[in-house]
Amino acid sequence: MKNNGSYPSFDILNQLPGCWGCKDINSAFIYVNEEYSKIIGLKNPQECIGLTDFDMPYLNKKYAKIFQQQDLQVIESDKKLRILDIHPYADGHWRAHLFTKIALKNDKNKIIGTLFSGIELKHTSLLEIGHWICRSDTAKLQDKGNQSLNIALNTRESEVLFLLLYGKKPQYISKILQLAVKTVENYVVRLREKFNANSKGELIELALDAGFGSHIPESMLKTQQSIVLKEC
Repeated sequence: MKNNGSYPSFDILNQLPGCWGCKDINSAFIYVNEEYSKIIGLKNPQECIGLTDFDMPYLNKKYAKIFQQQDLQVIESDKKLRILDIHPYADGHWRAHLFTKIALKNDKNKIIGTLFSGIELKHTSLLEIGHWICRSDTAKLQDKGNQSLNIALNTRESEVLFLLLYGKKPQYISKILQLAVKTVENYVVRLREKFNANSKGELIELALDAGFGSHIPESMLKTQQSIVLKEC
């Protein structure tokens, strides 16, 4: 989105579904729509103007810092980020959103901030996020790719597999799940055995073919996190 140097009117974003907002180069809000202001506990969108994530009473300061780091990444790289955010909000309810952050530019193509949008993932529907996972460019596995897999996973296995599908390494997974790296690696070995996969890459391909990229483990919907997803 571009403007002529000053910030444009973003009122049209109120007509779009989901959460929308814009921040300036310093991650201060310059606009949020009504849906976003409601979930963060403000009476109207105007109350958010000039504030930062650190001013949001419901938000852990750790995640306020993470959000600003994500903003900076978008500004410095001029690349889009897709992020899975799971947090408790101002009304006490936990929500999972898929957020997209892109650079906000003026008419001279200068980056002047960030534009974000988010769609809530409902508990009552299939969380169709698998199509944002980057599949391998290699040919599908001839022997296993078309098999109908019926694999039962326990809670930890589901969590580890979910994060693997989004390109996360054992060191990252260990921090998120508060497990030792060796424990995570052991879960990966067990997952490979269950899927009869010869490598981690093959495990991911088989898991995607079996539909494991289409839902978030229920246990993770009560674990606060902000995960940058792989881009296709």
